[in-house]
Amino acid sequence: MSKKKLNFDVDQNIFKHRRLFLVGEVEEDNIAILIKQLLVLDGINKKPIYLYINTPGGGVSDGFALIDTITHIKSPVYTVIIGEACSMGGIISIVGKRRFITQHAFWMAHDMAGGIWGDYSGKVEYRAPQIQRIWEMLAEHLKKYTKLTDKDIQTARNGELWLSPEECIKKGVVDKIL
Repeated sequence: MSKKKLNFDVDQNIFKHRRLFLVGEVEEDNIAILIKQLLVLDGINKKPIYLYINTPGGGVSDGFALIDTITHIKSPVYTVIIGEACSMGGIISIVGKRRFITQHAFWMAHDMAGGIWGDYSGKVEYRAPQIQRIWEMLAEHLKKYTKLTDKDIQTARNGELWLSPEECIKKGVVDKIL
């Protein structure tokens, strides 16, 4: 009996079924690929696109580029948290038209690093207004897309706000646990 070789491209098949992945850091290369994929799928038709998220977070400007694309295209984007959606990944996860989390995943929000490394005390004063403005944009998204309280958002600002799937449901971070 002869063995048939399967000619199957997993990535192509997943893409065809409108499944995209944000895995690893939120950074320029990952986000550029996702933005291109979202635009291509939106150009094909306006059916839902599923964005699976497992990220520790990363760049705020890169994250907002993805958020702007998600909210701009006509296709509804459904976000699915698998593993973790932390920091900027958490902010990205809340803008989905429908939002899901798996039973062993978690979500986290916290204050941003501000992009200041080393001994640059002069830069701290210079960048403080920009850091404050960006934090206000993040907090605005948290208020707009969730039921997080001002106290919850302050907890995130002063440290880290970790939520289990059940807490995510209660606080309006996701719509359903898968």
